[in-house]
Amino acid sequence: MSTLDNDLNATARLADLSVGDELPTIYKFPDEAQLFLYSAASHNPHRIHYDRDYARFEGYEDILVHGPLQGAWLTQYVTDWAGPQARLENVTWQNRASALAGEDLVYSGTVTAVDTQSGVVELEIAEHTSDGKLLMPATARVRLPTASD
Repeated sequence: MSTLDNDLNATARLADLSVGDELPTIYKFPDEAQLFLYSAASHNPHRIHYDRDYARFEGYEDILVHGPLQGAWLTQYVTDWAGPQARLENVTWQNRASALAGEDLVYSGTVTAVDTQSGVVELEIAEHTSDGKLLMPATARVRLPTASD
């Protein structure tokens, strides 16, 4: 199993990919201001996403990161890795546990299939806490440019 040498500002190259290759790991650091702004932008008034006292009143340890925001970050992780010429065909995720404000979130992935004729690459991706707790397992399918493109 190799680790891909590209960073997330480069374009994934179909010819360089093999099943088992690992995508570069990235980190997100959600904070209170970011979650408040996402609540406003998404018209989500639920106070568990921006009011610490209220989140604790509802039984949470801290302010919760929005599930759709986490899904957007998983999607962005794949599209940044794949590059601007790639096309995201599908992404799915499951919320398994809550992410909290101020918690370091870790994004990682592995290539699970490569079709060099069609350019389709399938990935298993995930969001974890920094101590390894799985928050969101996911899959993605991207079409990368082929030699004939």
